[in-house]
Amino acid sequence: MIELPGPDEPSPPVGRTRHPYHAHEMIRRQAVAVQGTMAAAVEAAARIPPPPAEGRLLFTGMGTSFHAAVAGAWAVRELAPGRDAEAFAAFDLVAHPSVLAGVGTAVVFSAEGETALTLAAMRAMRERGIRQVLVTARERSRSVDLADHFLVSRYAEETSWMHTVSYTAALGATVRLLETWFPPAEPLAADAVPDALTSALATEPFLLDRMDDLTSRDRVVLLGGGPAEATAREGALKLREGAGRFAAAVGVEEFLHGVLPSVTERTEVIAAAGTPLERTRAATALAAAGLVGAHTLLIDTSGGAAGEGVLSLPALPAYAGPIVQVVPIQLLAYWLGVNDGRNPDVMGLDDPRYLAARRSFGI
Repeated sequence: MIELPGPDEPSPPVGRTRHPYHAHEMIRRQAVAVQGTMAAAVEAAARIPPPPAEGRLLFTGMGTSFHAAVAGAWAVRELAPGRDAEAFAAFDLVAHPSVLAGVGTAVVFSAEGETALTLAAMRAMRERGIRQVLVTARERSRSVDLADHFLVSRYAEETSWMHTVSYTAALGATVRLLETWFPPAEPLAADAVPDALTSALATEPFLLDRMDDLTSRDRVVLLGGGPAEATAREGALKLREGAGRFAAAVGVEEFLHGVLPSVTERTEVIAAAGTPLERTRAATALAAAGLVGAHTLLIDTSGGAAGEGVLSLPALPAYAGPIVQVVPIQLLAYWLGVNDGRNPDVMGLDDPRYLAARRSFGI
């Protein structure tokens, strides 16, 4: 049994000592959860007034929820070019309240609605009269009490600390909200994202075939620009949490202009692309990495063709791509962890050293 500090610490996902761990069930649930969430969000979003044109639009959260915020801000840029939309971690809003100047509406992400720094940021925004829309997996929480409006990501409560389904469901709800606020010429079809998620989940056998080679890689670099920046950030976090691997997230051009010299034959480089230009530049970066011996993988939602080392998933608008691109990385993180003898559910806290480190700072 894992002991954790503080009465507010969530119950650990114990009880499983082999595959399937809870995380695997959460990953496999995503197509159904996102489908249900997006369907419910259409009606719920219609009741949330759009943000006034004159105020800044801010997205915030912590950890995985911050990566959802990054995806949300990029979605606004895609759906409403010229609209001022930014993403900041909740900690930065608390530490640097000047960031809140001119903000009219904030979209806040918190799966359980009880993250301490997110609550502090919400209180600071409430004091300034900033309207807050919360995207969450729970209908009752302290965050719900502070929000002016909330969207619930259905079927997305986690039984693993390697948060997966709560992330993709939150993105699905956000896409429907933003399509309501900033209607695209062609809204996403009801089955577009769930079908693409089903295809992404079907890549599991392909990824398992690569496990022997991947297990020997001691570092992972994830590449993504535009909306796929969120995929790179979240994918790196899942690899750290679930597999205990050192993983870094960088932009494609940053990789080519500064990170490439640190790549070796023991590096895995994974790129996500949501547009044809992103795919072209990602392919260039991966080819360069391959020349120095790195193992590479491209995850594409731009509609390009499949190929060697390429997972070509169903085409989606760039603003919806992050919902789907992350799934193969979640599966990689899970299976790398399992192959290394880790429990992907508990973020390393079954090791007394990491438990002691966690206790040094609490929640």
